[in-house]
Amino acid sequence: MINNKTILITGGSSGIGKAAVNLFLKNNNKVIVIDKNIPKKKPKNLFFYKLDLKKIKLIKKVVKNISIKFNKIDVLILNAGICPFEKFLKIDQKLFDLVVDVNQKSAFFLAQEVAKIMIKQRVQGKIIFTSSISSIFGGELQAHYCGTKGAINQIMKSICISLGKHNINVNAILPGTVITNINKKQLAKNNSLKNYFIKRTPLKRLITPEEIAKVMLFLASDLSSGINGETIMVDGGMAINFQ
Repeated sequence: MINNKTILITGGSSGIGKAAVNLFLKNNNKVIVIDKNIPKKKPKNLFFYKLDLKKIKLIKKVVKNISIKFNKIDVLILNAGICPFEKFLKIDQKLFDLVVDVNQKSAFFLAQEVAKIMIKQRVQGKIIFTSSISSIFGGELQAHYCGTKGAINQIMKSICISLGKHNINVNAILPGTVITNINKKQLAKNNSLKNYFIKRTPLKRLITPEEIAKVMLFLASDLSSGINGETIMVDGGMAINFQ
């Protein structure tokens, strides 16, 4: 489907990002991960660059270092994100700014810097954002998070228009409830909430990180050459079931 490409993934040390890393490596690609956490053991063709994505000013430097070492980037997957659950009336400016910086600003400026490299190298690139069904539906403890994911959808569409003439496809994936580090503790404490999500899903189970990664692989491949500017929901049908 896709091999011998250079893939850059943010937030690749856990959850959906880690599943994507493993899948792209399995398909014989070179994978570069930007994350604040770096594992001690790394398989062949996996490279890590340590960066706390709320430090927006460092993004340009890190991407420049990556471009010097690897010469080109074929696929960018903007997967990193945080969702510190908090009630709307208790969200302060510090928490709000943190979520915006990591989820929205870092994705915007990483896409900008990597797009410059793709254009310069004349790569028929793919840029994939990890959004969320929370970009469409609200969440009582996610007022800050939902706003950033809604912004990601619109940023993606605007970037798509800008980069189309350079043969770069830009899309977003909207996962439903997936058990990752973001929500693992909350769902473990609240089994009734987990069961509610399962009941809402027609497949009667939650979608896995590996299933999200498969859609990333598809969007990164030539099989998706005609898909551009789309928000693809991957939630097992949860969003259509209101009963």
